[in-house]
Amino acid sequence: MVQPQEKALKTLVSGDIGTDVPMVLGYHEKTLQEKQIHVRGESESTASQERQLHTSTEPKRTWRSYIWSTLDVSKEEARFLTKLDLTLISAAALGVMCRYLDQVNINNAFNSGMKEDLSLYGRELNYANAIWSAAHVLGQIPSNLLLTRVNVPLYIAFLELSWTVFTFAHAGVHNVTQLYVFRFFVGLFEAGHFPAVMYVCSSYYKPHELARRNTLIQVATGIGPLFSGFLMAAVYAGLDGTAGLAGWRWMYIVCGCISFPSAVWTYLALPQLPARAKKNWIFTQEEVEIARARMPEERKPLTGLFKWKDIKRWHTTWHAFLFPLFFAFMSQFGQSGQSMISQINLIPLGINIVTIFCTLINAWVSDSLPGSLRWPGILFACVMAIIFPTALAATPVHPSNRGQRWTLYYLTSLAGTAAGLTWTWVNEVNRHDPEKRAYVGALMNAFGKFETAPEITYCSPFLPSETDFSSIHLYRVGTNFHLSRKQTAVHRRRELCYGWSWSCSSSYCPSYATPT
Repeated sequence: MVQPQEKALKTLVSGDIGTDVPMVLGYHEKTLQEKQIHVRGESESTASQERQLHTSTEPKRTWRSYIWSTLDVSKEEARFLTKLDLTLISAAALGVMCRYLDQVNINNAFNSGMKEDLSLYGRELNYANAIWSAAHVLGQIPSNLLLTRVNVPLYIAFLELSWTVFTFAHAGVHNVTQLYVFRFFVGLFEAGHFPAVMYVCSSYYKPHELARRNTLIQVATGIGPLFSGFLMAAVYAGLDGTAGLAGWRWMYIVCGCISFPSAVWTYLALPQLPARAKKNWIFTQEEVEIARARMPEERKPLTGLFKWKDIKRWHTTWHAFLFPLFFAFMSQFGQSGQSMISQINLIPLGINIVTIFCTLINAWVSDSLPGSLRWPGILFACVMAIIFPTALAATPVHPSNRGQRWTLYYLTSLAGTAAGLTWTWVNEVNRHDPEKRAYVGALMNAFGKFETAPEITYCSPFLPSETDFSSIHLYRVGTNFHLSRKQTAVHRRRELCYGWSWSCSSSYCPSYATPT
């Protein structure tokens, strides 16, 4: 026979409180329960007061913020944001440009003498690019998780300096084995750079400020290959044979000389994460406090080892599944085609110019929409990715009017205007959990690189025909369109349940409540 006192203790410990509990709970147990209810009530009341305070003190946006966000804030905050833009955005964009320059220079070198000097007459170039892609995919998640625990400017500068060293090393390769080794380490050290700078940006900027900044960094991925074509032409014409070195070897030396100052500037200019930031030669202590006040989620520095329960928890949300799939398919359209950039041909480079211009417009419009909505810009890119590849598939490859087909080629670049918005979206919906934000961002980028790995997508001897490739492309776009609708539906349900906009960045917003 179970005694009443034992039953009360068992019920209290297990948390299974039935209708008979008030009759058997002792005085102390009743008091504890009443205190818990009282504390819970005070907590809810405090959250309600904070919500009202935030609503009353948050400045109302005016038309000036549609031009640039610093035009619609206090002088102190505007000064801080201006400093942040001149340091964080410049260092991130310059590093991304150098990374893409060092990524695609092997294609330029291949067509400028490296093929003959190293006897690359088979599929060696494909293997070299596949090795780079494999290292790039493997290094992203560990690097971005490590970023949350270390000195950010020092770590990102280390990544840039490391791939710069191996870029210099390319100038001295004598066989294909050395080329494979150097490409592996370049891919490994480049892996964590882009997710890292996107993570740092999302730690400083509010939702209505983020898309424009992310896109300014994103367009550097087009400037790098664009600059590479012109650079290779100039280096080959001016330095080929100088000091007994071939033009393609000089190109690696020049690329390394460009990347080294970028690493130095990153170390000097890139700010620490708000939780670890201190006053320095750029930011005052007051501006550090402004950064923390703007982003309440970034006040506590992350320390200690990662726990498996957290990794499991991250995979219980749709973010860890839909965003990687979405970005994997998106990376197949609208990206700067490396097979085109590798040709020493100025005509296809115009696609990069159109992409850069339209991407910036898409980002400005997204930040200016009510609630800083992201899905309209992404939906626009998906629709463009359906229309123009369909037209290309229906057009003869060698028509009598070549201008019509070249116009369609240029307009396909409209499909690549949503990458920056996707990065903004994934960082916004995971703003409440910095570790998860770092993980999902790296996972998403890794899936994008995995999908575009040369030896995985297709090998050059088995390159699909123009019509077949357009059909594959349309399948991917259709999948992407479906995923974007699913993501939007999830956000709409959250708004209906909680009455909050999904772009809300408040720490007390139910949609951003930190899981316990």
